[in-house]
Amino acid sequence: MKSLILISALLLSACGGGSSGNGPISTTPEPQPPETESPAPVQETSLYEEKTITQMIDGALVERTYRIRYPENLTAEQYPTLLFFHGAGGDGKDWLDNNPSLEVLIDTGEFIGIFPDGYEGRWNVSGETNADDAEFVSLILNSFDPSGIIDLTRIYGVGLSNGAGLVNKIAKETDIFQAIAPLLSQQTESIAATVSPQAVSVFQVNGREDTLVPVEGGNGVADTVFISAQASAENWAANSNCNMTPSNQAKTWGDYGVEEYTFSDCIEGQKIRYAIVADAGHSLSFGEDFNLYELIWSFFRASEPPQNLKLLALGDSYTIGQSVCDSCSFPMQLKEALKIEYSEQDEIQLQIIAETGWSTTNLKDAIVTAAPPENFDLVTLLIGVNNQFRDNPFSLYETEFVELVNSAISFAGGDASKLIILSIPDYAFTRLGQSSGPETISAELELYNNFAQNYAEGNGITFVYITDITEQGLENPSLLASDNFHPSELVYAEFVERLLPLALEKLK
Repeated sequence: MKSLILISALLLSACGGGSSGNGPISTTPEPQPPETESPAPVQETSLYEEKTITQMIDGALVERTYRIRYPENLTAEQYPTLLFFHGAGGDGKDWLDNNPSLEVLIDTGEFIGIFPDGYEGRWNVSGETNADDAEFVSLILNSFDPSGIIDLTRIYGVGLSNGAGLVNKIAKETDIFQAIAPLLSQQTESIAATVSPQAVSVFQVNGREDTLVPVEGGNGVADTVFISAQASAENWAANSNCNMTPSNQAKTWGDYGVEEYTFSDCIEGQKIRYAIVADAGHSLSFGEDFNLYELIWSFFRASEPPQNLKLLALGDSYTIGQSVCDSCSFPMQLKEALKIEYSEQDEIQLQIIAETGWSTTNLKDAIVTAAPPENFDLVTLLIGVNNQFRDNPFSLYETEFVELVNSAISFAGGDASKLIILSIPDYAFTRLGQSSGPETISAELELYNNFAQNYAEGNGITFVYITDITEQGLENPSLLASDNFHPSELVYAEFVERLLPLALEKLK
């Protein structure tokens, strides 16, 4: 199949590429809400193919169009495939052209994208047309060679508005999709009454101020009657026999605050997640620096076969979590945050090599004794405060820090991209620090952190600055542990907030 695609290169036409932001998408012929912005200009690049399927509609044969976007470099034998269903009044080409961040994901070899066109610009969710769109999707997928480049066991559906209604409908009526992402819509009353033939993972997104598809349910666009966003997610959770008490996380998506709810402990390791975006209407324009499709794809990946992820945390008291509970250290909180993002079937193992009072020399010696394997998927390194505290020569830190970095990279199989170095917290902002020359402490730790950051950046290693989080201890006692010296659980949670997006990216 791969060779056939390359042979057909003369039939392929170039399209989109560029910025990684989410562009606006046409969702309905009605006037667009003010949040929608003009699409970013699209540069022409890469593999694109337009095809047609013949389908009987209203007693006549109709040619229906869909588009395929392949990765720029076809390096895998097979790829998972995402089908994207546009909103009312749009088409698949609009979605692809106006969302270059999708092309970035595709070109990195994450998946193949298929962009079908609705009949007369709409999908038949509640009688909008007489087309059988579930059959249309089946015809598209059945046209591919089962042993070809498209992996027919890993098919996912993403729908916007009217298209979101269709992915809900198809997932309830067929076993085509392993996971779906209905965006800016929830289930209608009639779809909610249907029981899906299989457990399905669902990533649902709603705008709190959406007037076309009201988040609380009721009459919406095209006289459609929706259940509430919460009820829709609960319906899916019940369908997959999940624990009906969801976890709740407050997040930020670009310029918007988000309340995110996740139902876990579902059959077959599935998850149901719904996000309510505060102040957002019927639009996916959450800000240029936010990539919703990366988030969706990470969620979909979690519904794939089980993974075994191994984490290694190297450090001192700030890593082991001195004077906080066993599960409160930042490595433990990071592990728990990753478990929410991954499937219950996935195994996440964590090894910590750290002790209170360790300097770079102590950590080096402990690593020799522990002899960790060289197959970790992610390694963190936070070390150096005790070099400063003991007034060791700075030159010793310069030498041993580099040696520890090289060891950490070797434990990640030699892949420096799997390493995250954290800056050293500033204990000057504690009572003990205040009595020990706080200005000198801060200045010396800044010297250590500058060296670590410059070395990391000069060698293509990720460096995360968390020192500023620890500079509020005097103003806010809750940020200090019970010993009034080390960071509290709350501070470590803020570490994880900065670490988690990077960890997810590195664990792909």
